[in-house]
Formats: sequence, structure tokens, C-alpha cells
Amino acid sequence: MEKKVRTRIAPSPTGDPHVGTAYIALFNLAFANSNGGDFILRIEDTDQNRYTEGSEQMIFDALHWLGLDYAEGPDVGGEYGPYRQSERFHLYGDYAKKLVEQGGAYYCFCTQDRLDKLRERQKAMGKAPGYDGHCRSLTSEEIQAKLDAGEPYVIRLKMPYEGDTIIHDRLRGDIVFENNKIDDQVLLKADGFPTYHLANVVDDHLMGITHVIRAEEWIASTPKHIQLYKAFGWEQPEFIHMPLLRNADRTKISKRKNPVSLNWYKEEGYLKEGIINFLGLMGYSFGENKEIFSLQEFIDNFNIDKVSLGGPVFDLVKLGWVNNQHMRMKDIDELTKLAIPFFKELGYVKDEVSEKEYKALVKIVEILRESAQTLKEIAKESTVYFEDTFELPVVTEDMNKKERKSVEKLNESILDPVGKESIKLFIKKLEAWEKDEFTIEEAKDILHSTLEEIGEGPAKVYMPLRAVITGQARGADLYNVLFIIGKTRTLNRMKTMIKKYNVL
Repeated sequence: MEKKVRTRIAPSPTGDPHVGTAYIALFNLAFANSNGGDFILRIEDTDQNRYTEGSEQMIFDALHWLGLDYAEGPDVGGEYGPYRQSERFHLYGDYAKKLVEQGGAYYCFCTQDRLDKLRERQKAMGKAPGYDGHCRSLTSEEIQAKLDAGEPYVIRLKMPYEGDTIIHDRLRGDIVFENNKIDDQVLLKADGFPTYHLANVVDDHLMGITHVIRAEEWIASTPKHIQLYKAFGWEQPEFIHMPLLRNADRTKISKRKNPVSLNWYKEEGYLKEGIINFLGLMGYSFGENKEIFSLQEFIDNFNIDKVSLGGPVFDLVKLGWVNNQHMRMKDIDELTKLAIPFFKELGYVKDEVSEKEYKALVKIVEILRESAQTLKEIAKESTVYFEDTFELPVVTEDMNKKERKSVEKLNESILDPVGKESIKLFIKKLEAWEKDEFTIEEAKDILHSTLEEIGEGPAKVYMPLRAVITGQARGADLYNVLFIIGKTRTLNRMKTMIKKYNVL
């Protein structure tokens, strides 16, 4: 009977959750779900020096936010728990000593001073640093004497000196390592804590992990893991090493060159659908030029053998485009509700949003989502609808020719006789308007009637109106501004600008 597929991610709670964790989690989830298996979360928190308070909860929150839901984990339980390594601590020492008894590992009593001198000597000789196997030759009597004397020790893996260890990687084929070039890895430290290698292998075995899907940076460690499986007499999982996310210069993605915190992307207003879609494109292709898809579509289409090893570039421009596509596809009410916290952050709305305000926000979001890349950008670009006090733009040295000409025309328009006449007539029409609100069609009608009565082209009439209503040479359609801010605010803006610039 074929084993049920079980995959996992095992992040360490050492800071903000990393985009790389979400990337690897996505592919583990997709592989498990597309094969009728289970995807689990394990927290590897044995490195207490790097542990960060609150980081574990942030991992839970980030994965749940993205929809990367695991069948088992510290916060959801499961029959293979506990799912925190700190709660499994008692297991690792027992397994390390069992390995010593079976001849697959040994006690090492070398002091830090000896190891430092060994490293310096190897460096001076141009050799790769590594343990020299000094304690492998100790007799059982010597070992017992040292143990009885209470000498501190570590337990090391006994790597074979001869032959090769071969990784049968699903994506990369066979990767061959010469055993005599692989260090005798420390498995259990002097303080009794396991190293990553021991805890990882013991936990994967006890949790029934059938496929280890992880980043390619772990390839160099995999021969040690394979030897551990062999030493214990356990069946090893299938290894699948994913391509690393990279910066534009092909280096491994890092916070020095790219934001790597999932919290940052959420706080910037990226949709979970946009991030998942973008991460799915990292090393995977649907074919037929399909670039926009949902998490479920990704899972339904998924085939691990189609992963490309080219080294995906984490391109924020591409992420912005992908996120924009999902903002445009999303239900407008849902998108508006997601955007409201960003409007609140800028002080544009209060905690309690009125029905009238919400109606205006829906229209603002509907307009700005066409070009904005994030929810935060929608809020930041909505200034024209919220700030009634503004200045006309001025020409600056960094403007290109087109921008300079546009600003000059805007400023000239309010001094032009036709511009002044247009402003006067429009104010007259607004003051005669009996309501404070406009529908989109009513706003269009009042603008068109002004244009017809003046009898000039749209640029001559609408440019000065734009100047005194928005202070912008281009941007929001005037009928949308009227619809959103209403009659009173429009009149107040116009009269303020007329006085400020001595227009009439």
C-alpha cells in the first residue's frame, strides 16, 4: 500500500515571517493537496539564542492570512504532535545516544581551544575547515573514563570515509557527494540541545514526512541527513530542492536589497491573492502564457515536475502588476473594506464609517484600483477627494518637457478670459443646484451644460475648473470629484482658490 503523502515546513521563530517561508509553504501545500496528502507546520525553536518573542504567532497569522492552511501544527493540533521542537526536547538526546550505541555516531570531547587551533591550522594549509575525527578512535574504556569524569562532550555523526552519498533529487536528478569531504556533523551539543540536522531528521521520521520540499540552500546538508537515515535504519523521504528566490543581481533574496517580511507586504496593502499568485510564478509556469490565477487554480494545476530551476527573481515591479490584476478582479465591496484601514491610517476616515462615506470610498477604490498596485497606494492617491486646501503646482527643474507644459497650461487657464468665464458660470450653476449631492450622470450633465454655454473646447473650459477644484493638471475626472465631494465642498474649494490666486 502506497504511503499517504505528507509534507511540511519547519520555520524558526527568529523574527518576522519571511517571504521564503510562504514560497516553500505554497509548494509543499500544493504538492500535498494535489496528491491527496497532508501539509503540516512544525516550529523549529531549539535555537534559544535566536528565538524572538511573538515570532511564532506571527508565523501562524501570516500563513493563515495567505490561506496556506496546514492540517497539523502547534495551533491546530494533530496526532503527530507536539509540533514545537522545544516540546520534543527529550527525544533528541535519546536518539543521539541510540545512534552512538548502533555505531552511527560517537562522543567527542574536544575542547573549543583545540577546535579553534585545528581550524587555524587547516586555514594556514589551505584546507577546508572541518573536524579531523580525533575522537573517533577513542576506546570504549577511554570514553567511559571521560564520561565518569564529567568531561563535557558533543555527539557527532560518523560519516563514512569512503564512497559517495547520492541525493536522488526529484527536480535535479542524482547529486553525488564524496563522503571523505563531508564533516562529522555535531548532532547533540554540549548543552544537550540538538543541532538542526538531528532534530530535523528525527522529527521528519516520527511525523511520517514522505517528501521534503525545501530551498536549494539545504542541498549541502542533505548527505548528512541521508547518512542519518541510514544509520538509524529508517526509510528516507524523497528530497525536492526548490530554486532560491533571488534579487535582481541573482544573489539570494535578503532584506538588504528587498523587503522579505510578510508583515511588510501586508502592511503595504498587497492582497494575499497577489502574493500567492506571485510566489506561484516563482519557478512554475501554467503554460499558455497564463500568469494570473487563484490558490485553488494553482493547486488544481500543480505538477512538481514542472518546477523550473532557473533561479526566480523577486521583482517588486512584477509583484505590483500581479497585485493590480487581483485588485481589479476582486469584488468592489470586499476590496473597499480591505482598503478602509489604509484610509484611516491617513486620517481620511474615522473609526466609524458612515453610509455616505462608504459610498464615496467604494467609488474612490473603483477608480483608483485600475492603476494602483496596492491598497496603500489607493489611499495615498486619493488625496484629491479628501484634502480641500491645496496649491497650484509650480514648474520645477526635475520636470520633463511634457510635465512642465501641462503645469504651465493649468496656471495660465485661470487667468484666461474663457477660463474666468467658465469658473463664474460653473459657480452659478452649483449655487442653483438644490441638493448637496450629485449622481455621476448629474455631475456629467452640469459639466456638459457649462461647456455648451461657454461655446469653447473642453480644454478651455475644463482646465480652469480642474485648477480650482483639484489643483491638478491631470488625474481624477471632474464628474467623479463632484460625485464624491458634493456641492458644498466643491464651492468652498473654488472660492478659496479664487481668493488665493485673485482669479476673478
